[in-house]
Amino acid sequence: MSQKLFTEYPEQDERKYYDLLVEQVKTRMDNLYKDKERALRDTHTKSHAAVKGILEIFDFDEEAIKSELKKRTSLTYSQLNSISFKQGLLSLPKQYPVWLRFANGAFQIKNDYEPDTRSMAVKVMRVEGERLVQSYESKTQDIIVHNSAFFFVKTIRDYYGFFSAVVESKEATKKWLYQHPRQFLALLKGTSQVPKSLLTQEYWSSSASALGLNPDFDASKTGLVPVEYPAVIKYAFTPVSSQPPHNKIPFQSRPGIPKLPFFNRAKALGLDPSQPDNYYRDDIIQSLAKPDAQYCWDFGIQFQTSPKMSIEDATILWKEKESPFFTVGRLTVKHQIINFEKQYDFCENLRFSPWNGLAVHRPVGCINRLRGIVYPVVASYRHQKQDFVYQEPTGNETF
Repeated sequence: MSQKLFTEYPEQDERKYYDLLVEQVKTRMDNLYKDKERALRDTHTKSHAAVKGILEIFDFDEEAIKSELKKRTSLTYSQLNSISFKQGLLSLPKQYPVWLRFANGAFQIKNDYEPDTRSMAVKVMRVEGERLVQSYESKTQDIIVHNSAFFFVKTIRDYYGFFSAVVESKEATKKWLYQHPRQFLALLKGTSQVPKSLLTQEYWSSSASALGLNPDFDASKTGLVPVEYPAVIKYAFTPVSSQPPHNKIPFQSRPGIPKLPFFNRAKALGLDPSQPDNYYRDDIIQSLAKPDAQYCWDFGIQFQTSPKMSIEDATILWKEKESPFFTVGRLTVKHQIINFEKQYDFCENLRFSPWNGLAVHRPVGCINRLRGIVYPVVASYRHQKQDFVYQEPTGNETF
């Protein structure tokens, strides 16, 4: 079946897998935390730090972006003229306070030198506008990004198979990965980098979001029939120098990490493998403690410009030569002291979800639809475990 641009398509038996995965997630959380005082997240488990920042949305030139897209892509004048870029978070030039949660991607807490993805969850505050029904906060927009531009699981059915194997055992997980070599290779590639610092790392959303909703949009149809949007985009945060002209900062690996993938990293780094390696938390604390500390990322959006740039299959990379990122803002983090126990607890208790935000930025694609089902289950489990009453952050928090 040929697919249309800006359209998400349901997966066969999709809603059946919702229920199955909710039960698996509950089982997984019980297996890990039933007899413990505190429950952590089921994925991106290891928090490094909660960091304050400012996201500035620029007064970007919408017509110039459309002109560039017309030159570099196959989008027609009609398609481009029907897209309104300045919506929601992007509607006005403005500075927003943000909380950032830096974390590792694995299902459990591991040493930082081990292969893994690294994430930056961005909570933008004081955001006005009509909200998604699934939102659990009233004036925030969550953007979850990782240091991999793609995800390693293709479908909801595959995610159910993989997660069921994780719940069963390490041996079952290895077996599933060996039986799905393309996705195993994507996992290996996505976890291959060990960056020098998470404050100079590039991050991508890997999954897509709508930019606007059509007048006849019906949320109840998603996951059942194809649903079309005015435009579909992905996000990225690209590290740049703090001073003009804000040149891109190239990737640097953590010093001492061997190039051979299966080399003993603890030994190469001269570390005791029996002791925890919290390299990234230590780096963030020490880097931001410097009085002149300032770190910046360009905030960019990338348009789906061809149906081959899949919305549903997040293992398919949207190549920048086919659709470039356009800078629409800048994220800045400056000097701050963050080594407080209460601040770490705040970080642990924060909720993040692509479904917490404005309706015009609706998450799309099968992995995002799955997140909308699973994330609330994990958040409720974590908070109920501590009898914690969640409060929406404002940006005014001090520790």
